[in-house]
Amino acid sequence: MFDDLDADDLYAELIMLRANDTRAFILVEGSADCAVFDRFINAENFTTVPALGKQRAQGAIARVHDSDQLAAVYAILDRDWVGMLENGMDHHTVIYTDFYDLDSCIFFAPHVYEALAASYCTDLSFRHGAVGCTQEDINAACVHLALPVGLLRFISQRDGLALNLRDFPLTEVARNNAGSINLTALITLACKRAGKEPEDHPGLLALLQAELARVTEREQYCSGHDLAKAFSLVAKRRWAVKAGHNVIERSARAALSRDAFEQTSIYRDCMRWASSEGEAVWTDSLTLSRNSHTE
Repeated sequence: MFDDLDADDLYAELIMLRANDTRAFILVEGSADCAVFDRFINAENFTTVPALGKQRAQGAIARVHDSDQLAAVYAILDRDWVGMLENGMDHHTVIYTDFYDLDSCIFFAPHVYEALAASYCTDLSFRHGAVGCTQEDINAACVHLALPVGLLRFISQRDGLALNLRDFPLTEVARNNAGSINLTALITLACKRAGKEPEDHPGLLALLQAELARVTEREQYCSGHDLAKAFSLVAKRRWAVKAGHNVIERSARAALSRDAFEQTSIYRDCMRWASSEGEAVWTDSLTLSRNSHTE
């Protein structure tokens, strides 16, 4: 049902919502994003609205800009390939995540995945600050696994290959020790999932290898889903963690602290909306602390 909704449907929904809600609307791509932002939002003056897709959100925002029926509608959207393969919406009401998506922002936020490793470790092998246990070590190991998938996704989009890397099963292409990715298996599976044969793209392996050798800003190519799956593999091998990637992702969203959230460009860029609305988008730390003690 929801897959059949388009930008016009969302725009109409916003108009109906406005009849009973005078708060400023912040469009986000899905309900999981709402769950993150709603922990920090100034709920008296702002509310999140799940758009159920990036294109739907951008289309609805474009309708808002072209009409005078609605005001105070903003959007926080996944960066994806904005700035790399596309320009995005150049408007002060729209901001994009620091990294590929919100879950990747959470992955790279200070101490979140360190805390998960410590919490889910079942054999007492994790020690804060020990070799292999620092945030830098965790980031490096997970990016090493997630990057080939993200880079192939980028190449597919850039070159119009139409490979299927959505919700990619990373475990199926990780080598036995889960320390690296089998690139041939990665390409084969991405082709098969799209109903293609690897022979349709004979130079793809060499291209992927060359891109991996020269890529910079490696973190920008990694989706949050791929990073969580990579962490699940790394944590199982290093610290006997048994939690699956879905549990890891949900736990990471809950573990994002206010201090870590304030270090994102999302937090800072939304500040300019306050001048339009006359109210801050996010609650202050004192209010957040007081609310958490009364719940």
